Amino acid sequence: MLPRRLHLFCLQGLVLLGALVGYAQQTGTLRLPLDQWQMHIGDDSHCAEVDAPDCTLEKYSFDTSRYGIEWHRIEITLPAPLREPQQPLGLVVQSEAPVYQVFVNGHYIGGSGSFGNYIGPQDSRAIFKLPAALIADGHFTIAIRLLNLHSYLPARGLDPTIAPFDEAQQILDQDTLANLRASWQHYLCFGLLGCTGLVFFLLFAVNTRLREYFWLGALLVLLFLFRVGELAAVLDLGMPSWLGVFNYNFGNGIQALIIIEFVFSFLGRPVPKFLRFVEICGGLSILNLFLVAPFVYQAQVPLVRAMEPIVIHSYGVTILIATLSQLLLVPMCFRSKLAEMRWIGGAILFLTVVESSWQAEWTLSLGWLAQSYRWGALDFDLRPVAWLLFAIVMLIAMTFRLRRIQDRNRAVEQEMAAARSVQQILIPDLLPSIPGLRIDSAYLPAHEVGGDFFQILPIPNAPDPANPSAFIVLGDVSGKGLKAAMTVSLIVGTLRTYAESCTSPSALLGGLNRRLCGRGDGFATCLVLMAEPSGRLTVANAGHPNPYISGIEIQTEANLPLGIEAGVQYSEIAIQLDPNQLCTLVTDGVIEAISPSGELYGFERTLAISKKSANTIAEAAREFGQQDDITVLTVVRSVGLNPAPAIL
Repeated sequence: MLPRRLHLFCLQGLVLLGALVGYAQQTGTLRLPLDQWQMHIGDDSHCAEVDAPDCTLEKYSFDTSRYGIEWHRIEITLPAPLREPQQPLGLVVQSEAPVYQVFVNGHYIGGSGSFGNYIGPQDSRAIFKLPAALIADGHFTIAIRLLNLHSYLPARGLDPTIAPFDEAQQILDQDTLANLRASWQHYLCFGLLGCTGLVFFLLFAVNTRLREYFWLGALLVLLFLFRVGELAAVLDLGMPSWLGVFNYNFGNGIQALIIIEFVFSFLGRPVPKFLRFVEICGGLSILNLFLVAPFVYQAQVPLVRAMEPIVIHSYGVTILIATLSQLLLVPMCFRSKLAEMRWIGGAILFLTVVESSWQAEWTLSLGWLAQSYRWGALDFDLRPVAWLLFAIVMLIAMTFRLRRIQDRNRAVEQEMAAARSVQQILIPDLLPSIPGLRIDSAYLPAHEVGGDFFQILPIPNAPDPANPSAFIVLGDVSGKGLKAAMTVSLIVGTLRTYAESCTSPSALLGGLNRRLCGRGDGFATCLVLMAEPSGRLTVANAGHPNPYISGIEIQTEANLPLGIEAGVQYSEIAIQLDPNQLCTLVTDGVIEAISPSGELYGFERTLAISKKSANTIAEAAREFGQQDDITVLTVVRSVGLNPAPAIL
């Protein structure tokens, strides 16, 4: 079906191109302008008869059009050029009404759509062959029964033409070409709007956090689709009329909603409740779609027909109020510190003035607010120009925004680079040498800047100067990124200061805890070992995972992490590390690694691998599914092996 429709559309384009080059002059045509017709409001089958004595007729007038069925009649006397014998004649009906029937001398000769379900095509123009027997004497009556879907949209395009049948298609094509020539500015502007909307959708696809790109794309593409329905009335795009009406109602109903959502998405703020109410009021106009539902037309309930003008005007007033509410956004835009918001505010102000004046002209019948002007063959429309200027301003504003975001990203990248430099200084690459002990480390940050830290700090005031001791510190700061890196720098600086005066792990943790309390809502876990050359390890724990010695978890007292409560007293345990025994320290990045299936690495796997080297443990956790920073420290004594550590 689609290839066939595309083929017909291309064929129609070639025919229109031929019309642009120029058709030969017709041998004779008879146009039947509206002011020559008579009309009858309501459905009366007598109006199709030749004389129609029982059909009440009046001069055709747009002002007397009503919702529902109308009859239009005209008596024809063919001019001499059209009375040639053996010359078949055609009736070209250029109607905007999707549903109608054509009668000649009371005989039905064709129509558009269905009066059974009140559904017809958006492009309902058609050519009907006039039966020779009915027009043989050159005098006959044409009656057209049509459905006027809304009183505010009378069948203004109803301007039939009688011509030789083989020239009728040329007349129809010339009508199409004349419409396109008169409205090319209108369609071009909205075509450009659709292309701009796709650009904004692409920008949103690149970064879905910037929802303002989505709202702009939705607004501009919606405007383009809205005008496709208008174009389908003069080009056979295969669109049903109900879809065209749906586009019109839906587009007008959510326009204010999209603009409000766009502005507040740009500002990164929630929409206030009173503007939510405005969005809902504008959206209520979509309820007008029920008036185009076939069952409503088919029922023809008198109450519906009587209320239709009220509903239509309330619909217009609702749209007008929703459009004017966009002015509430203007002061907010101009008060913003963002330079591009002033561009957006000016564009919204101009667009609102143009749109509201058009709505007021249509709703309140204020002709002096007209925005369409005739320049020769061109129908110049101010609305598409206003929308195109709005799109251009949005492109300029988004360009400024993109540049500002890029500048901010560069600043963040510089800050992150500085934080990485600081962290590289704080996380030692070369570990100090401690007599009798061999220490290895592995550090795998989950992000560019991690929250884990470790330090090996000699103790100047050790209890036995002949056997120099050292603090082995491993910890994890809550949070990620730059904030965590700054907390790490504070902790490491405090450690290096306190290590010169502290002589026990508990005293060192107590000093760190007092320093961190009151400095924010974060905290840090920390494990401190005081290692002596004899293999004695004194351990204090502040909420950190327990150490492992030779594959056995060493239980420590559960104390609060650092930075939560100032008066915490940290307890200690002493462990004797025998020759060739391995002490392993890990952060929770090892234990909390998660596989793609959602399985946790867990304590059992950590315990099973705790006798491996630091690099082996870290790589195993990373390959399993790294979610957090991973840090592993191992401490080993000389030769020999004891199966179990001795807790003193």
